[in-house]
Amino acid sequence: MVVLEGVTKKYDEFSIERLDLRIEKGEFFTLLGGSGCGKSTLLRVISGIEREFQGSIEIDSMDIRGRSTFETGLSMVFQDSLLLPNLSVEDNVAFGLKMKGVGKKERLTKARDALVELGLGGFEKRHPNDLSGGQKQRVAIARALVMEPKVLLMDEPFSALDEELRGKLQKLLKEIQRKYKSTILFVTHDRDEAFYLSDKIAVMDNGSIVQVDNPQKLYENPRDEFVARFLGINNIFKGKVSGGILRDDNFQVEVDEKTSEGRVVVALKAEDMRVVEEGAPESIGSSYFKGRVEDISFKSGFYHFILDIEGKKVEVVQNRVDFHIEVGQRVKVSYKKKNIIYIKREGLC
Repeated sequence: MVVLEGVTKKYDEFSIERLDLRIEKGEFFTLLGGSGCGKSTLLRVISGIEREFQGSIEIDSMDIRGRSTFETGLSMVFQDSLLLPNLSVEDNVAFGLKMKGVGKKERLTKARDALVELGLGGFEKRHPNDLSGGQKQRVAIARALVMEPKVLLMDEPFSALDEELRGKLQKLLKEIQRKYKSTILFVTHDRDEAFYLSDKIAVMDNGSIVQVDNPQKLYENPRDEFVARFLGINNIFKGKVSGGILRDDNFQVEVDEKTSEGRVVVALKAEDMRVVEEGAPESIGSSYFKGRVEDISFKSGFYHFILDIEGKKVEVVQNRVDFHIEVGQRVKVSYKKKNIIYIKREGLC
């Protein structure tokens, strides 16, 4: 278990301030945020690379301050594999064990077993210059895992790889983590990567942890507008509710009749709406916007629409369209009130 209390690290122009965090044993935990949010800084503090900080960090009830990585039981994988070019693959993997004083026969056996686990059986005698980028990262992961760390720290390890290879390594890492119940603290700016890999995610912004939860709950209940937008929920409407209608200038959203009157911020996920013909009959239980199609694209089996509705840009994603549609066309957009996410209410806006 990893426990952070009041962790603060200050630089001249940036700081992480009084961060509290708890990572359970066997959990895949991700720090998610944009560039400069503090996620890599926090990882460097936990790893011991940054030794000066305020607050406390404990791993299995042991204070890590002033201790070596051998003592704390941490291993780290970076974006760059950082392999030693003069050593063979197996010697790279076994290097940490050698530094720890493990005998040659035992460390090479463990290194070869780790390489097989990472799909690199038969690569033992090769050198880093003979490997592809993805193979180098697998060697780096094997080098970290062979140490049997209490916590594996990973700082955007797949961000330099192409999409197909990144997907394969994500799948492999997830399988290994589940098999060995490893505790992993992972850093990424990619929400899809975080959602696929993680048991729990901490969204970070400007040196602070904004929200922590499992991927599903984060997406269904973002705490504020920043989290919603960072997770790809861009249909956000702000206004005053009266008589079951949220009004923002000329734009109106039908909300649950039980919604208290006052100012609110609400959101609708793109996949919770559907574009239909302007003259299509309206279904009981659905509400509708009317607007004009500004853009259409087709990606990964889904139609992506951008619509202009009373001056508001609204995104809709759906897997099929039952009528001919083109840019500039007038359409309706259906949604259900039960799918509205209430981000903020009166007194919190």
